Amino acid sequence: MLQINSAWTMIHQHLQSKIHRVHDEIRNYPVPIPACDAQFNFLLEEREALSSELARVRGLMKKDTDTEDARSSIDVYLNFSTYLGDSAKKEIRALVDNDVR
Repeated sequence: MLQINSAWTMIHQHLQSKIHRVHDEIRNYPVPIPACDAQFNFLLEEREALSSELARVRGLMKKDTDTEDARSSIDVYLNFSTYLGDSAKKEIRALVDNDVR
């Protein structure tokens, strides 16, 4: 179960890193013309989506107590996540696969 917890922690850290990057971009963005700046609006949408994704991961971290359920949840999450790169997914899968079954 320790590796499962570590996998969720890694997922959470990757998402936190991405949301911090988006926050920094928004903070340092030149003053936009309201509702007319597509890049700024995209950053706002990405920030909202990442916040929702983080909330979802936090819920999954608390929910899964059975190792097999947790392993399955991580696998499903990794298959559908658009916020984790291939290398992060590979690293997390390796961590979960090395967990004692």
